Amino acid sequence: MNSFCRLFTALTLLLALSPLVISPAVYALDAPTGPVLLTLSGAIGVTNAGDTLQLDQVALDALPKTVIKTQTPWTEGLVEFEGVALKDLLTLAGAKGTALTATAINDYAVDIPVTDADNPHVIVALRLNGALMPVREKGPLWIIYPLTDEPELETEETKSKMIWQLNRLEIR
Repeated sequence: MNSFCRLFTALTLLLALSPLVISPAVYALDAPTGPVLLTLSGAIGVTNAGDTLQLDQVALDALPKTVIKTQTPWTEGLVEFEGVALKDLLTLAGAKGTALTATAINDYAVDIPVTDADNPHVIVALRLNGALMPVREKGPLWIIYPLTDEPELETEETKSKMIWQLNRLEIR
């Protein structure tokens, strides 16, 4: 069975059994076969590379997607972001913490309360207007908050959490 099939099977089981009280540690995800785009570490119960959960493009594309349209200070007009809800990533990893540190490729880091993931429209974006985002265009991953639909989020604090070139989430 290839990595995609194993990931799909594990995710299907996770979603089907999620109403039950089951430790996330029972799920195993294969190590990525492509370049790692996101590494989750810290207080997590699901790992696939040592004590971390590493996800490549195939793994991220296999997860349920959320699409939001919003304006940002770094883009022109209303743009469409497609990605994985932050809550879904934390659930997949079996996250048990109250905060996370999001870190970019250049080691810029910002702390985000796990409660921000309660908003289903806070996403780790993979695509901007339907296209994958290269590093030069703030990719490959960018944490996006729905600033246009939820104007109360239009604060400097929220904007500081919209980290681009994201490659690590440490849950604590």
